[in-house]
Amino acid sequence: MWVIFLYCTLSLATEFFLGFFQTEIQQNFVYFAFTIVEFTLFSLFFYLSLHEKKFRYIPIIGALLFYGIAISNFAGKSEHIFDSLPASVEAILVISYCILLLYEQIRDPNIIFVYNTKKFWIIIAFFLYFSSTLFLFIYAGSLSEQQRSNYWVINNFFEILKNILFCISFIMKKHYKPPYSMDSLET
Repeated sequence: MWVIFLYCTLSLATEFFLGFFQTEIQQNFVYFAFTIVEFTLFSLFFYLSLHEKKFRYIPIIGALLFYGIAISNFAGKSEHIFDSLPASVEAILVISYCILLLYEQIRDPNIIFVYNTKKFWIIIAFFLYFSSTLFLFIYAGSLSEQQRSNYWVINNFFEILKNILFCISFIMKKHYKPPYSMDSLET
């Protein structure tokens, strides 16, 4: 949970300090840096959340792939409008991580109701946000400024929804013991 809290704090600070940068190049550099840090925190969350050793290699391999694409994309562009390719790759990887972590939670015999866990709400927040904004991120680099501002409402809506689901996760009790656990069924 500390990784998600750190992400939320960093996201808020980035939005706050973004207004202090004058040029578009400076703002785009901040977005690029935030994308790298955001993905790093997401990968760390998934790496720490996965229990099976064979699955823990997936976020590491995905991170190496993402860093290579993000750095080459940033270095190869002379005018940085929106980091469309890294954001799209990030979305695809995070959606894959969400599916993997949900699969692992469903297979865990200690979890009867997955929606009673904090991780479930965080995974659903990631899944909804990135699956709903994936195509927006893919096309954002080719949209005009007017089109981007018209369509960016989609991103803003799902960003708010993601934060609401994070709040649900944060306010849940730390250790929830369901009324019908596996231990109580064995009599």
